[in-house]
Amino acid sequence: MAEAGVVRRVVIPVVLLGLTVLGFINTYSDNSDVQKLAAQTACGGQMCPVQMVEFSRSPFSHEYVFTKEKGTTRVSVKCARALIFLGDYHCDKE
Repeated sequence: MAEAGVVRRVVIPVVLLGLTVLGFINTYSDNSDVQKLAAQTACGGQMCPVQMVEFSRSPFSHEYVFTKEKGTTRVSVKCARALIFLGDYHCDKE
């Protein structure tokens, strides 16, 4: 019975605090590498001239909208981590 109290009073708050910190890191950390990956994804896996026109960041994903081909084509790209809060980012066109 005492172990259940420890779990409720210590373990659960520590886990929730850790998830909150990971969410802040995903939202507010430097995302220049993710932007480059998103631009490559928008170009089909290689670099091409694109211009980012919109972006949004959340604890779960980063979403970008690029224009390419002299502003005539809009491409939406969503990047998310492999394990929600952890792992490398993977980007897909939407």
